Amino acid sequence: MMIKYVLQTLVICACLFQQGNGCFLFFYNHIKVVVANSLPPNSDPLLLYCASKDDDLGNHTLTINQTFSFDFCVIPWTTLFYCDFRWGSKHAHVDVYDAKWKDHKHCGGDHECDWEAKSDGIYLSGTKRFDWQ
Repeated sequence: MMIKYVLQTLVICACLFQQGNGCFLFFYNHIKVVVANSLPPNSDPLLLYCASKDDDLGNHTLTINQTFSFDFCVIPWTTLFYCDFRWGSKHAHVDVYDAKWKDHKHCGGDHECDWEAKSDGIYLSGTKRFDWQ
């Protein structure tokens, strides 16, 4: 009988600690990554492939001003998502979120990482971070 009450208490506690965004426990942050095609008009589309160790988000073709977004719950010290950007003959491999980043202000206070592909490189929150290769 005691085990039943302990299990019920654990389930209730788990429900109380689950955030409204679906992340379990209070120390798991919910992050949204947005990638925007801000390339010049009449450009080739932006080809995008995003993944983590556990999740393959597939290939995406973004036309001008189109976006692709995904969200997830951070597992401290292990979550890493990357995207491969391709535009014509140019490419860039970018870690779009890494739980090991010392400064999590990369993604702003709203826990959203806003990436943009522009003709001169890849930008995060308006700051150029990577050149095309």
